[in-house]
Amino acid sequence: MALEHELGYTEPIRNHLQRSLLAIVLTGSQLAKEADRLLRPFGLTEAQFNVLMLLKYQADENGSLNQTRLGRMLLVNRSNVTGLVDRMEEAGWVQRTAESGDRRVKLIGLTARGRKLVERAEEAYFQSIDRLMDGIPRAELERMESILELLRSRTQQRQA
Repeated sequence: MALEHELGYTEPIRNHLQRSLLAIVLTGSQLAKEADRLLRPFGLTEAQFNVLMLLKYQADENGSLNQTRLGRMLLVNRSNVTGLVDRMEEAGWVQRTAESGDRRVKLIGLTARGRKLVERAEEAYFQSIDRLMDGIPRAELERMESILELLRSRTQQRQA
């Protein structure tokens, strides 16, 4: 399906750079909607799922992550992380503890309930990825990753 048709444009997009960028943005938007659809039955938002996955796979040997580091990994500001973790703690999925030696530093860890939830949601998530990406040759996926990495690098340079 042509990009213009998907966007409802009546005229072709003549600038190939704009066309490429719109294709990336539209794809990202569609993937975010698919993630929301997939995670809704688990009572999770995409941000909550990402927190659970980071805690499962990136936690230290004690099973926790510093809240500031978690925020950097999620690419959101600290105040957003605080509210997100507050809601997840209220749901019983994560727990906060103070770091020994510095009570201002909060460590976030999975609860047993959070671990069960992420394992169930993760299974559905990976099945969805398999269905979505099946049939795309590995070389094409690696090429796409390289192009997107280059684009992110250029964006970061401009923001610095």
